[in-house]
Amino acid sequence: MHKQYHIGIGISAGIAGYKMADLISQLIEKNYRISVVMTENAIKMFGKEMFEKAAKKPVFHRQFPSDFDYREVLKNKKVEHIVLADSLDLLVIAPATADIIAKLAQGIADDYLTTVALSVTCPRVLAPSMNTNMWNNSATQNNLRKLIAQDYFLINPDFGDLACGYQGIGRLRNSREIAAVIFDLLEKRNLLRGKKVLVTAGATTVPIDDIRFITNRGTGKMGKCIAEQAYKRGAEVLLLRADNAVESDLNIKQEVFKTVEDLKKLLAKYCPKHDIIFHSASVSDFYPQETVKGKIDSNKSYSLTLIPTEKLINKIKKWNPHLILVGFKAVVNPNFEEIEDFGRQMNNDSQADYVVVNDVGRLDIGFGADYNEVYLLPKGGRLIKFAKQKKEIIAGLLLDTIINHD
Repeated sequence: MHKQYHIGIGISAGIAGYKMADLISQLIEKNYRISVVMTENAIKMFGKEMFEKAAKKPVFHRQFPSDFDYREVLKNKKVEHIVLADSLDLLVIAPATADIIAKLAQGIADDYLTTVALSVTCPRVLAPSMNTNMWNNSATQNNLRKLIAQDYFLINPDFGDLACGYQGIGRLRNSREIAAVIFDLLEKRNLLRGKKVLVTAGATTVPIDDIRFITNRGTGKMGKCIAEQAYKRGAEVLLLRADNAVESDLNIKQEVFKTVEDLKKLLAKYCPKHDIIFHSASVSDFYPQETVKGKIDSNKSYSLTLIPTEKLINKIKKWNPHLILVGFKAVVNPNFEEIEDFGRQMNNDSQADYVVVNDVGRLDIGFGADYNEVYLLPKGGRLIKFAKQKKEIIAGLLLDTIINHD
């Protein structure tokens, strides 16, 4: 049985707030201690009863109750919202409206919830919910960037039908997904404490002339998810991502590359400084024998001779033979035997400790998709299949399997 962590659930005045009763019930079932903090507008929208019933205790919402006496504070040296803030292991604000996000970004503490949020020293999670235009507004996005830089964890909203009648991004993530994030942050936050993890992500480019280049469909989504899951497990993370790859929503150190040569220089620099490397970048397999200065005339035929690029993964163990290397092998419509053969070959060529094999021939997984299905092959071990799930879940499974294996 895990420690009985104390979680604060902050509910602001978003219409999706009623869903938090279900989240609270899920967390109570897992033996977490729950304290609910509501804004006054949230009280007006929903009342307190269903949340108090779910949490089995009164809701915190009134900063200055009718019997407040400042002399009692001076005498006892206790302020209720500070006592609560000091006792929390995690604060989750869900739904987080544009208003509460703006207040927190500016350091405003004008009610019980914002005062607690500015007082806690534990990890803080935001699960936004709002109209899609409010979500996309530059003010909201700027405020979120400020909070991410302050180490808030962000659970991005989903695309879907919104209470206002719109369809778009802004729908609160379901309670099971929020509960999973809470579990990871509380139960797994020290699994990689003291470890330095490097992740490569996204597609390299190889120039043909000064305008055109060769690349592939890699978006960096899988690498981003691995970096974020490692960060949530307490690792010091560096994400090396392609300039057009997706960015992380967490306060993770990132450096950007374009070409294979750019990535090679970064790997040579950082490999000796890290304990674990997930080399998930989609590195170009070929480069032109000749490149052209300027722009190739599009009115004429042009023959292109391609030469295989050097395999960067084969250099990593030479730069640092002591690190744990996890390589990624993209294949197209393989059978089971081919999956194992491809994995063993990469194990042998690169001395990788693990190889992740995934099928990029399917549109529902792999390149550009939010889902993946992969096989993990430990060096000298047997294939482990992770069935189709969201990439963030696959990333967590990969990390936990490797941590437990080693």
